[in-house]
Amino acid sequence: MSGNVGDQRNWLEKLGDKIPGYSGYVDRERRRDIDKLQRDHLADQVRAIKGPANDVMRELSSGGRLFEVGPVDRILKKLDQLENRIRFASYGYTGFFDVVKIHAEQLDAIYRFDLALVEQVDKLDAKVRELKAQSATADGLKASASEIDTFLDELERTFDARQGAIGQTGQDVPPGRPLFNG
Repeated sequence: MSGNVGDQRNWLEKLGDKIPGYSGYVDRERRRDIDKLQRDHLADQVRAIKGPANDVMRELSSGGRLFEVGPVDRILKKLDQLENRIRFASYGYTGFFDVVKIHAEQLDAIYRFDLALVEQVDKLDAKVRELKAQSATADGLKASASEIDTFLDELERTFDARQGAIGQTGQDVPPGRPLFNG
């Protein structure tokens, strides 16, 4: 064996090719790791979004506008719930992490959900930052908070759809039928 990392990797890859099922196992573990990294990154973004919402909550409280904190508190609770759902999502047994080879169209569908989630979290960040500007008036605060509340529900539905795609069942697919042909 050589001390060169590239040579060692090639040697390990060659060994993996000789062990039945090993490369599928490695691919499955890589998918798990990448999925976990993606979800942790997204959850961290959602956590960061709570900062501006907490600022609005503090400003309302310190300004004596205690009767107006309800909508912001509801947003903060939904953000906590979303962050935890994303970070600690459990899949159980799913084909996405199975040893079976995943088809490109399956991965594409899941990656489209991931992209949609990233884009929605970016929009959510902008909406929560706008909440601060709108919080100058009770009506502005209420309207902005309502818009964020609705948007959070939409983001939850996108995450649910992603979970369904990973589990190979979708809302538009009859129970027991795979989402992807395989």
